[in-house]
Amino acid sequence: MTLAHRILLSAASAALLLPGPRAHAQEALEEVVVTAQKRNQNLQEVPVAVDAFSGAALADSGAVQPLDLAILTPNLTTKNAVGNTAPIFALRGISLNDFATNGTQPVGVYLDEVYLVNNSQLSFQMMDLERVEILKGPQGTLYGRNTTAGAVNFITNKPSPTFDAGVSVTAGEWQLFGAEAYVNGALGEHLSGRFSVAAERQLKGFFTNDTNGDNWGQSRRANWRGQLLWDLGSTHVLLNLHGGIDRSDDWYYKYIADASGLPLGAQLAAVAASGNPDIFHGQHTIDPQPYIDNTSNGLTLTIDHDFRFATLKSITAVEDLDYKRTEDYGSVPFPVGWNTYPGHLVEYSEELRLTSNGDQAWNWIVGLFAGHDRLKEDDLYNELMNPIYEGYIFNEKYEQNVTNVALFTHNEIRLSDNLRLTAGLRYTDEEKHYVGGTLVVQSDPLLAFDTCPCTVDTTLHYHEPTGKLGLDYRIGEAMLYGSVSRGYKSGGVTGFYVTDVGAKAPYNPEFINAYELGVKSSLADRKLRLNAALFYYDYKDLQAFGVIPNDQGFPEFRIFNVAKSRVQGGELEASWLPLTGLKIDVGLGLLDTKVVESAVGGVDVGNRLGNAPNMELDTSANYRWALTGTLSMTAGIDVNWRGGTFYYVQNTPDQFEPAYVLINPRLTLGGPGDVWKLALWAKNASNKHYYREIFNDGGSVIGFPAAPRQIGLTYSYRWQ
Repeated sequence: MTLAHRILLSAASAALLLPGPRAHAQEALEEVVVTAQKRNQNLQEVPVAVDAFSGAALADSGAVQPLDLAILTPNLTTKNAVGNTAPIFALRGISLNDFATNGTQPVGVYLDEVYLVNNSQLSFQMMDLERVEILKGPQGTLYGRNTTAGAVNFITNKPSPTFDAGVSVTAGEWQLFGAEAYVNGALGEHLSGRFSVAAERQLKGFFTNDTNGDNWGQSRRANWRGQLLWDLGSTHVLLNLHGGIDRSDDWYYKYIADASGLPLGAQLAAVAASGNPDIFHGQHTIDPQPYIDNTSNGLTLTIDHDFRFATLKSITAVEDLDYKRTEDYGSVPFPVGWNTYPGHLVEYSEELRLTSNGDQAWNWIVGLFAGHDRLKEDDLYNELMNPIYEGYIFNEKYEQNVTNVALFTHNEIRLSDNLRLTAGLRYTDEEKHYVGGTLVVQSDPLLAFDTCPCTVDTTLHYHEPTGKLGLDYRIGEAMLYGSVSRGYKSGGVTGFYVTDVGAKAPYNPEFINAYELGVKSSLADRKLRLNAALFYYDYKDLQAFGVIPNDQGFPEFRIFNVAKSRVQGGELEASWLPLTGLKIDVGLGLLDTKVVESAVGGVDVGNRLGNAPNMELDTSANYRWALTGTLSMTAGIDVNWRGGTFYYVQNTPDQFEPAYVLINPRLTLGGPGDVWKLALWAKNASNKHYYREIFNDGGSVIGFPAAPRQIGLTYSYRWQ
């Protein structure tokens, strides 16, 4: 904790003691307005650790998908659960490495205030966004679903009566082509509309199949969104229809090591070792090839009415997702595990919120959330050609229905001109019904390590109060804050194939007691913004995923609980305008995670949590200058250093990714008023080869390569 304490104390000292130099004819930092607490507030007045990015800033940085947020946000880690789809978020070391689709992630993801229950819903393109907000720490007294790690909010641009339109086109390395467009304006006296679309086509993949020399890894995806807004004075009605498709190739994996300890495993390792060691080369199956086939559609109806003393808001949503992804598991010249994961998800939700108007001595919110989601899964794990599990085909088939109802309230009470109390409370009632499980389609009698069929019919019922208490105190342009909160996430049933029915026993809910101290400050005539936070999490029954021994002693997948663990660390973030045209952003994240008590084989006391690098440094610099009276040039660079990471709580050496640096430079030529822009950019400019995920199925250790260097051009134009 010593270094984390230094961060907090240094920031507080600077906020309270540093004299602000007079301006050198420079601009001030723009005020960042967020809705993290369900009302418009200056970021510097919100007593919560929040990172916020405007849609324009994300576009300028080249962020295309939610995965790209990690390079900009300290203590945020992102990766795909399966190849090139199903993202997983980890905030401050808290995540769930669940490649099945029925688990609940500890980081809640919201799109226009609608909770997305399944990480298969998160591979969308970040198009036409107003901003993204990342809240750290347990959430529940303000949001539809309770979470233990935090929340990521995507807020799209809404219709307005003023005409506005834009288009951007991208061409890049690997025969990449992309386009994004929107049009906005009045459709009637009280009616406005906005339509947005984005598409990406990459004709050349990052991977080479050394079996036949072919290339693999093309992308084919598109998203669209149409919105209608009726402005009736004190009442607003917003209809949002949206959808998307993803027909991309699923990425190849790379065999790393044997995990079985068997002679057959050694033979498999020898075959893999005889191939090209480059992580983008492998001896893969020829037919069939891994692919993604996702189709999503949704509807959201948002109605708000101003009663003067308060505003009532209703958010009604339906989301539908048909998905399928397949994978060629290894990198050897036969299909070592040809797995198929198809499913169908339907999600219904309703949120009612009554929010007090204005800035009063007591600002309050009361809300009701009700949601139901139904998931049908029919996975096939084909291990016929796998020397470790030779002769087996497993079918994981189930239906899961979840109903969640919650009451919540959030209150901000001004105790004096400078002192404010925050108090929130939530009560959640959830029922989860899982029926189905693992069937053995074909087995090897000589191996016979399963005792299936392993099917269950389980109904789980949870009800839990959670809450938050906090104080903040303002001194000039600085705010000190502290909070205590309790987070909760319900239990469930493992949703991927198992080899004994005992592995289908429910895992327990997880609980977190979170303590946080922080400071937010604006210095040097608001040319320097310095924020810091220090946190400590006491975790009980942490839900984790991995391979652990079953009742027969064979390794198998499952979600399990780690009895006690703790997370502590700090964050320091600064934005600075040292001279006209130059803006520098720096974010430092520190984490110290530890298993304190464990009865799970392979999860030892003292182990670090998965997806929790000890240190992360994010740096961004942008310098803009005038070329002529109408033309400008902006040079920018994002640099992300991420410390070594164990991807799983078992801390096996083969699943450790050493520290690495990512560098993303760009050069942008802008026209009058930035009506048009032409940007030359590079992602992963140093062409760092690394794994974004390293997976162990008990037989083999497999790496998921991250994207190599990409260079491209983007041209954008706006009509107003």
